[in-house]
This record gives sequence, structure tokens and C-alpha cells, in this order.
Amino acid sequence: SYYRRSYNDKDRYRFVWKEIMNNKNIGFIGAGNMASALIGGLIDSGKDVTNIIASSPEKDHLDRLKKSFNIKTTHKNEEIIQLSEIVILAVKPNVVEPVLLEIKDLLFQRNPLLISIAAGIQINSLEQHLKPEYRIIRAMPNTPASIKEGVTAISPNQFVTEEDIDDAKEMFSSVGSVAEIKENNIDIYTALIGSGPAYVFYLIESLLESSANLELTDTEKTTLLASMISGSANLAKNSEDSPEELRKKVTSPGGVTQSAIEEFESRGLKKIIKESMKVAEIKSIDLGNK
Repeated sequence: SYYRRSYNDKDRYRFVWKEIMNNKNIGFIGAGNMASALIGGLIDSGKDVTNIIASSPEKDHLDRLKKSFNIKTTHKNEEIIQLSEIVILAVKPNVVEPVLLEIKDLLFQRNPLLISIAAGIQINSLEQHLKPEYRIIRAMPNTPASIKEGVTAISPNQFVTEEDIDDAKEMFSSVGSVAEIKENNIDIYTALIGSGPAYVFYLIESLLESSANLELTDTEKTTLLASMISGSANLAKNSEDSPEELRKKVTSPGGVTQSAIEEFESRGLKKIIKESMKVAEIKSIDLGNK
């Protein structure tokens, strides 16, 4: 593309590329929680509301988007295709097929980039409904995207361009971190990171149940526990030390922490976690094959 050839300086290139991305119309088919999170992230990152449109059969979903973001909304999926260079398929998995059957002829005419965030729907399933060489990216954001602290994996098919990948990364970076992975890695990603927030909530839930003798309200204890996990996670992300090294620095010989760690080890906690991740990965593979 012309801006790749014209700008060698990384910062100048990014500025020009982002300006071009910001001028592209982005359409959402589906107006649920993840679509709302992405729309909010895009607008907060500078995307003009006039370049965003969403469709849904649910009037209350569209009314909420209209009230929250003042974007254009419609009940007609065809209108999304007509107006958009990038189309986000943000519907429940069970309605992906009828939606694609409805819009595929218009997709072929307009040829927008299609990004699917429908859980469990593989790229080859999408390709079966579309013409050969259609540009598709599968994306999996996790729930902290709702507060712009999500992690999104994107997996492009072989026909997308570098510009398409740049556009997807720019869009999902508005709600957190983005990693490009091969689709055959998406099941272990789902087990580890896509479902990961539930494991953290489960840990907080367990620690909260262990805190009966701490004379604070549940709200106060939840805040302290969540802050402890958030702070520890940020330290792990920013430190040059490995998580194992950081853990050892907190674990004084013969101290309180060591007694808990030894109990974890004696009960095989690491083994339980590894086995649980494998079970979750297998489940993700099974759901994707249905």
C-alpha cells in the first residue's frame, strides 16, 4: 500500500496508517456486550462515531448503543455490508450460518474484511459459506475487554493482507492487548486466556471464603484481594524476574508463605492446574468440531 512505501520512519508510518484506519467504516452485526465493549474502545481511542454502525434484531440492544455512543443503528444486516469496509460478526454461534446465508451475496459484491468474534466458530466453517479467497480473521477477546483490559487473539486466514491484520490489531488494541496466533493454537489459548478470567474470579472466591476471620466487609475484602492480584500481575508483567523468581523472593524460609506453598505442593496443585487446562483445551476442540 502507498503509505508503507512512502514512510520508512516507524512513528510517521503509524500516524498515517492510523489516520487511514480511522477513516474506515466499521460495522457490527450483533450488538451484545462484546460489541458494546469494542465500540466504546474504538470511540475512546479516537474513532469518529459517524464511522461506526451496528445492527441487531433486538431493539433494546440498539437503543442502548444509540444512547451510550450515539452511533448509527439498524435492524438490517445488509445495511452494515453496504456501509462498511470492516464487518465484525458479533453474533451467537447458533445464528452465524443463517446470518452468512443472508448477507453472503452482498459480501461478495462489497468485499469488506470479515472479522468473526463468534465463539467456537472456526475459519473453515466461515469459508464454507463464502467464496474462495475471502478475507477472514477470527478473533477471541476475553471479558476484561469490557474495561479495556482484555486480551484478544486474532487468527487470519491465508487471504488477508498485512493492512487487514494491522486494522484488526488497531481495533482490538483499543480494548487491551492483542496477540496474533495460528488458529491451531486457539484451543489452548481459549483454555488458558479466553477462560482465564473465570479462574481468577474462582481464586478470589476461594480466598474470600478463607477470610471469615478477617473483620472487614465482603466488599472491602474483595477489593483488597482483587487489588493484590492486579498488583501482583502487573509486577509479573513489568519485572525482569520470572514468576518463579518473584514467588521465591516473597517466600521466606520457614515463613507464612512457605507453609502455604508447601501445602499447595503436597496436594499437587500445579498438576491439578495442568490437567484442568488440558481438559479445557479438549473441550474447546470438541465444541469447535460440532
